[in-house]
Amino acid sequence: MKNCPKCGQARQGEAFKCPSCDVFYSQLDEILYEEQQLLEKNTFKGLVKRVLVADNRQLALRAELAAIWKQTPLQTKISLWTIFAFVFALVVTVL
Repeated sequence: MKNCPKCGQARQGEAFKCPSCDVFYSQLDEILYEEQQLLEKNTFKGLVKRVLVADNRQLALRAELAAIWKQTPLQTKISLWTIFAFVFALVVTVL
């Protein structure tokens, strides 16, 4: 769709929404926009954006890391702790 269905303003570039009235140009654009938001939410880039936008960045970073740790499977956590313990043991014996 080349024009906004509500105000008739011409579409500029690959934008999903009309800049003046904030209405999606078509239903397909709305679906693509939601999918893009979901993909960005689950990426490192999305995590960095959420932390940088937050008022308290340190608290936001802690919350994001806690959420990542909660989503991590138990087998992965056990593997990480085993690797950490092994590296710690190697460093202690060298010192």
